[in-house]
Amino acid sequence: MRADPAGATPFASPPVAVSLIGSAARRALSATGRGAVIALFERSVYVEGRAGLACLGPPSLGAGPLNALCALPAGLGRPAWGLASGAPVCFGPGTIRIAGGPVFSLAAARDWRPPPLPREWRADDLRRGLAALAAAARARAPDAGMGAMIPALVAGASPSFTVAAPDPFRRAAAHGASALVEWLARGEHGPPALPADADVLIGLGPGLTPSGDDFVVGAMIALRCLRAQARAERLAAWALARAEANTGKISRAHLACAADGEGAAALHDALAALCVPGSASLATCLDAIDAIGHCSGWDALAGATAACAAFIPVTAYLNDYAGTLVKR
Repeated sequence: MRADPAGATPFASPPVAVSLIGSAARRALSATGRGAVIALFERSVYVEGRAGLACLGPPSLGAGPLNALCALPAGLGRPAWGLASGAPVCFGPGTIRIAGGPVFSLAAARDWRPPPLPREWRADDLRRGLAALAAAARARAPDAGMGAMIPALVAGASPSFTVAAPDPFRRAAAHGASALVEWLARGEHGPPALPADADVLIGLGPGLTPSGDDFVVGAMIALRCLRAQARAERLAAWALARAEANTGKISRAHLACAADGEGAAALHDALAALCVPGSASLATCLDAIDAIGHCSGWDALAGATAACAAFIPVTAYLNDYAGTLVKR
């Protein structure tokens, strides 16, 4: 056993083996040098080094570009372990050492990348998938965040239809989402610059990854998956420029990954379920979306829905689901 210098419960040897690692996490954890813990939770820890940041957490966290999945000790964020934000981290060849905490090994880590959508996906399948998503979201999207917008986004209605409650967050979310949707609907030949009204999305909401950021993350990933490259590049340039001053370090890292077309595996799986008959069931994908943060998975799915619905109008397929597309 390796004892903590402050006398906290020791961690067991050998080092904790990372089993699956995303591209951004691989870059961050493989660059030798020193860094620090920047956020600590009951089941995961964010560390930052000279090449960026990564989230070390259990397999239940799900694959993603920033995630390094491993069997962490239970209750990592409890005071008994002696860990805290700001704890020094040493990045060595193939190992990561947290002062007072575990040593992690990358020796057996497999690289994760999101699988691309098949090139033969059909527009009609996506239309049907979005109509089914609208029905499912009406029943299970959380009240918090922006997931409740999904039915209106699919129907081509104003997002304000589903966020009519008179609170400042929902008013701002509807305003920003409407501006982004209008820009997306203009297509590749529309104005290159996003309207100023969309700026409110970056940094909108509480938490390490605010809802507005997650919405933009989902839109960028969907555009990349659908190979709408010009729109994806414009949206990424807009989002990353505003993120520098308007949102936190962890959310900026997620936005940067999304600009390259990479996000949570659950979101990529959901996009595949919408586009490709015979892939994972939509219900199974939404179970995984539920597990991402407080409402981050649904916020990102709402942004992806906005991009997909603007890319391929869905109206002709909504009749079968009309009973569920009511104002929330």
